[in-house]
Amino acid sequence: MQIQYFGLSSFKIITKEATIITDPFHKDSGLTPPRGAADILILAEKNKKLYTATSGISGEHFDITDPGEYDLKAVTVTGIPLKQEEKFISIFLIESEDIRILNLTHIKEFNIKEEDLESLGDIDILILPIGGNSVMSASAAAKAVNQVEPKIVIPSHYKMKDLILDLDALDKFVKEMGGKKEEMEKLTVKKKDLQEEGTKVVVLEPLR
Repeated sequence: MQIQYFGLSSFKIITKEATIITDPFHKDSGLTPPRGAADILILAEKNKKLYTATSGISGEHFDITDPGEYDLKAVTVTGIPLKQEEKFISIFLIESEDIRILNLTHIKEFNIKEEDLESLGDIDILILPIGGNSVMSASAAAKAVNQVEPKIVIPSHYKMKDLILDLDALDKFVKEMGGKKEEMEKLTVKKKDLQEEGTKVVVLEPLR
């Protein structure tokens, strides 16, 4: 499995049988919208223009825009709605190749019920927003990491070049996590690589 990062809450996840793209952002963000082919397109907030710039996504993709469980191309996606102030935003459990990814998309508060979190099982990789303002703050994100206890955490939705949204820098979260991080262009991972104790922070270079 490979994971690559476009920016904000948009990722490309490549499994043996499918390419998944999440939350392609609009040019109003200041960034160039994601482009590429997908088999599965996941939208956490289908009516939010900022996160649904799908015109650059090609291929005959199956769109997941609502909560529920979906099985296709050896991938299981489970959407869980979380109430965020006056609206609902979905988070997603993505399972493939015996690897379990929990993607917290662009939520501001990780207010999942304890029993619902436990029902998701052990999480290998946690993707979560850390930039504050409209999404989780660095400190709130660090608390969510402690709740979930993943093997790998991938921060998203933080300040970067050309982005015009008001977000905190990555360093604030890294400091909350103890100051250590691994930087790479893409994360290539197999289940057997996820046996180490503890959680490591992986920072992905945005695709351009």
